Amino acid sequence: MSRAFYFQIIEGGRLRLLAREQFHTQIYFTPERGNIYSSDGSILATSINMPGIAVDPLMIRHKLKNAEKLSGLTGISFKKIIEILNKKVQFAWINKRVSAALAKNVGKLRIAGVIIVKQPVRYYPDGKLLSHVLGFVGINDNGLSGIEYKYNNFLKGNRRALKVLHDGLGQYIFIRGFGLRKATHGDNIYLTINKQLQFITQYYLDREAKATQSKGAFAILMNPNTGAILAMADYPSFNPNYYWKYSARYWRNRAVTDDFEPGSIMKPFIISGALQDGIVKPDTVINGYHGSYHFDGITVHDVENKFGRLNINQLIEYSCNVCACQVGMKMGKKRVWYWLKKWGFLDRPHAGLLGESSGIIRPLSVWSKIGPCEESFGQGAAVTGLQEAVALSAIANGGLLMKPYIIKKIVDPYGKVLFKAKPKIIRRVINTKTDKEIKYMMRLVVKGGTGEYAKLINFKVSGKTGTGQVINPKTGKYYKNKYTASFMAFVPYRHPKLTMIVVQEDPLKISYYGGAVSAPVVRDVFKNALDILNVYPRGNAYGEQFSQGKDSGGGNKVKKAFVRHGVMSDLKGDTIYKALEFFSRYNIKVKIYGSGFLYYQSVRAGSDLNNKKTVILKFKPRGRSS
Repeated sequence: MSRAFYFQIIEGGRLRLLAREQFHTQIYFTPERGNIYSSDGSILATSINMPGIAVDPLMIRHKLKNAEKLSGLTGISFKKIIEILNKKVQFAWINKRVSAALAKNVGKLRIAGVIIVKQPVRYYPDGKLLSHVLGFVGINDNGLSGIEYKYNNFLKGNRRALKVLHDGLGQYIFIRGFGLRKATHGDNIYLTINKQLQFITQYYLDREAKATQSKGAFAILMNPNTGAILAMADYPSFNPNYYWKYSARYWRNRAVTDDFEPGSIMKPFIISGALQDGIVKPDTVINGYHGSYHFDGITVHDVENKFGRLNINQLIEYSCNVCACQVGMKMGKKRVWYWLKKWGFLDRPHAGLLGESSGIIRPLSVWSKIGPCEESFGQGAAVTGLQEAVALSAIANGGLLMKPYIIKKIVDPYGKVLFKAKPKIIRRVINTKTDKEIKYMMRLVVKGGTGEYAKLINFKVSGKTGTGQVINPKTGKYYKNKYTASFMAFVPYRHPKLTMIVVQEDPLKISYYGGAVSAPVVRDVFKNALDILNVYPRGNAYGEQFSQGKDSGGGNKVKKAFVRHGVMSDLKGDTIYKALEFFSRYNIKVKIYGSGFLYYQSVRAGSDLNNKKTVILKFKPRGRSS
């Protein structure tokens, strides 16, 4: 009696806890992951229920016969299935993810003990669109790349758990009445990405990169007044629904991870520093030495044009390396270093993206005498596209360096806003006088300088071309035939609404100059983006009007497209990206509702498009009702 009292009363609590730990366990089921939306509420990433096949081996009779049936349907070896069916357990997986058709056929077998279990699986309705930013999710429902990885703790939610007992051998014993702990849907994330702007940015980048046979390319579109990232595209892209079919080099987001020597797109930032410091003025004249400048044992060349005497305005307009070098040397090491830092080229942007690099700027202590010269035209340092876009936005908005961001807000499953982004000024970089001077110089680049391919008919564009050399990592010297072609710009000139940078890595066809192969992408995106955002020229000023037309839950506004005539195609099953690509040839307004794949078009296939003014297209994810 005393021993019973000791174990039941004195040691009872501890022993009950031990027993619970030894005999109670939980089988976890994946919860529904939070959605990722664009800024207008269109779904970019969601979860769909995908069936899996499980069994209760203790309930299955005629194991050999049924194993043969299951093997024939699933393609799994008979040996493996019979091993599963012979287990002394009440629950085991045959295959966690199968097609709906296979699940239906297995269900038709009507084998007692075979269970069809539906679990949420990650799905990206628009395929390759924004794949480098979104990333992807692994089979265990954990994010492995991009936003999915960086914000996994918000998105993944709480797992469902089925409480069970297990015996001394660790085998599950299902007890009726044990509860199924309710899963919690993950938090929803809204990005600053404008879906229509993302479509056109990806389209024009892909088109040009394919034409030039670039090794890789990226584009960033930003709102310079807030720091919000409106579009971010990479080439080549991948489909996150089938990420395992691509090698890892396809997954990285070049716009934030890849460091490159910027070349001449660095000139406006160094020259603006010289203007601010009073070292030069816009009308200061410098000798271009007809393309070759010799000093301190080195020679600085201009690639094609051989200039004589140029003022600072012309230095930027025609992108003269020789003149820029002399300005850098007048500034000296400390001031060039100071301005690189002030523009943000030594810092990680912290935009909320995975893998952001802080660039590569050598410590001031190891700079050679010619360091200021090299830095003035973008050699000897490496930056990222995002750093350049942020610095460019500061010129566009009047001299304020804004913190970039891609997360608009995070909302829990019950609608409570957990986080909401607000524009944040990091610091003022240059004063308004200097800003107006550098803006005007960049306007000259597009008006009649090296960036003429970025011209628009109704809007004034300011920009800067760049052609950076590529270093051979084995020799430490520059390749003679490899270049980085870049172009950055903002529009409209007086009151900028958009900034953009396009960089192409080692283009092999057409040209390797940024003004020839990257400026056209910026031009085409600006032309369409201003229309989408309803920004119109009005005399010498720029008016901004926002349409109040109806939209679906996704809120996509009217998209205008251009040129030619023809016959309507059957677009059913196409993505929004493919549909917009088709209508980019016609002068027709396209109203888009929903997201995913086209299931309705207001104009029948084969109809004449000549007299059509508007077409309505409706999209939905596969496997869902309208």
